[in-house]
Amino acid sequence: MTALRAWAVLVVAASAAGAAWSSRQLDRGRATADAAQVLYLPSGKYLKVVSLGFPEVLADLIYIWSIQYYGHYEAPDRYRYLEHIYGSVITELDPRYVDPYLIGSMIMSLEAGDHEMALRLLDKGIAANPREWILPFEAGFLCFNVLHDHERAARYFEAALAMPGAPGVIRRLRAEMYNKLGDKRRSLAYWTEVHETAATDYVKDVSWRHVHDLTIEVHLEDLRAAVASYRERHGRLPAGLEALASAGLVAAVPLDPSGNPYRYDPATGAVSSATRFQLHQRSPRS
Repeated sequence: MTALRAWAVLVVAASAAGAAWSSRQLDRGRATADAAQVLYLPSGKYLKVVSLGFPEVLADLIYIWSIQYYGHYEAPDRYRYLEHIYGSVITELDPRYVDPYLIGSMIMSLEAGDHEMALRLLDKGIAANPREWILPFEAGFLCFNVLHDHERAARYFEAALAMPGAPGVIRRLRAEMYNKLGDKRRSLAYWTEVHETAATDYVKDVSWRHVHDLTIEVHLEDLRAAVASYRERHGRLPAGLEALASAGLVAAVPLDPSGNPYRYDPATGAVSSATRFQLHQRSPRS
């Protein structure tokens, strides 16, 4: 019998024994209300020693077992060793095994409600798999959709976009994170990039709405700041927006994206736009 066939027999036997052991332990855990003992395993670095040079196979077996275990929702104390199973056992045996990072973080976040634990696991996966954009994307979406932490979400989306094969939707998410953070100029730059490289009419339309509105917001911010500077310098409000350009406070008085001039009230110094913001008119699919 070759070494490979011997190992295959050993794996099959171990799998059968492990399945039977898991079943008995689950039954015992349900009977004794102490299912946490089912979760105990040595860390991955010790299990590598007994894997006979096949840590990936052992990682796969433990991963399959973990899916079966977490399918038993009635097991008490079931999340006690959750981070140990995925963070210290499976992903130590095979750091390049992407699925356990994704499924483990999903269980941690959606079932156990521990979002920071999920992010720790995803961070470990990102460090070990620098070409797998799905890992920082999942971390970013968790920060955006659940934690509403737009700063961290933006960093994760940036990391995902630095990896090969990242889909275009991440570029749109990144652009919107900076908008939510109040960085209108960076958001405008990213939405402009999305618009200029859009492959579909839908993406071109949606991105243009963002470019349109953000352009107005940036223009208004610049003009209002220039009016304030003019007043501070001259002790009075400018008679019109053209005076800002004459004073060198703006390079030129801009028009809005529709080609309309901005409104200015010389009595109050208020600057506004006559153009409606397009995002307020979006269809549900946008």
